[in-house]
Amino acid sequence: MSGITRDLARTCIERGFKKADALGFKVAIAVVDEAGHLVVCERMDGALWVTPEIARAKANAAAGFRATTLDLEERFTKRMLFADNVATLGQYEFVFGKGGVPLVENGHVVGAVGVSGAVPADNDHAIADAAAGHPTVPKSH
Repeated sequence: MSGITRDLARTCIERGFKKADALGFKVAIAVVDEAGHLVVCERMDGALWVTPEIARAKANAAAGFRATTLDLEERFTKRMLFADNVATLGQYEFVFGKGGVPLVENGHVVGAVGVSGAVPADNDHAIADAAAGHPTVPKSH
């Protein structure tokens, strides 16, 4: 059973939408469980149609690697071949750009939030971090 309930996912999305409104952006926010299964995804009115897919792929990356995509973007900049291969691995899609933040419960990653639509992507990260409740992400590897 997932540690991420629909109510928790909706709370994350509402926190993220509040931050996006404050910054003046229209975004999509996806919440996935620790295995990358979608729990909830919502797109604000006016956000680009593609943003939900990108948001989910950022959330998948953050959950799968138990790290923010801010950290992953920096880590994989020097390993582009690896990142390109992982981005289309199996049935999951990963985006390593800023905007994915793990959800942490009792020191363990239990899922992730992904955000897309707030260019430049530093804003996606700020919104995802707010949506996830500004977690302290455990170092896993």
